[in-house]
Amino acid sequence: MWSWVFGTQPHDQYTLPYMAQSPISKKRKEFTSIDDIWNEIKEIADTDHDYTIGQQLYYLLPLFANPFYIIKDEHYQLINEYHYIMDYNIPLGKTLDETDAHKLSMFTIIKNEMAIALKHKQEKNGRSKS
Repeated sequence: MWSWVFGTQPHDQYTLPYMAQSPISKKRKEFTSIDDIWNEIKEIADTDHDYTIGQQLYYLLPLFANPFYIIKDEHYQLINEYHYIMDYNIPLGKTLDETDAHKLSMFTIIKNEMAIALKHKQEKNGRSKS
């Protein structure tokens, strides 16, 4: 979500396999597969922090991985679908019982992360003007 709000630029700094410093342990790790990247993301998610996981990943992922190993077109399609449903009042299902629980969960995450990301963007832009 944060990459959708702020934009993410691809970079060639990390091309599998590579060595990079973990933002959590501060140790250099070898990343040989996308699973290694996901394992590092799990470590980020498992740590206590004052920020949402979306914000954590937006700022920390580029420190140890190319975000485009993780961010896929399906993620942007899901965000677009969320906007279509919200903007045009299209129901997710005929009834709540018939609504895809996974999609409902994903839309809740999108809604919450987007609100925080947009607030962060406004605060950041507000500070830059002064």
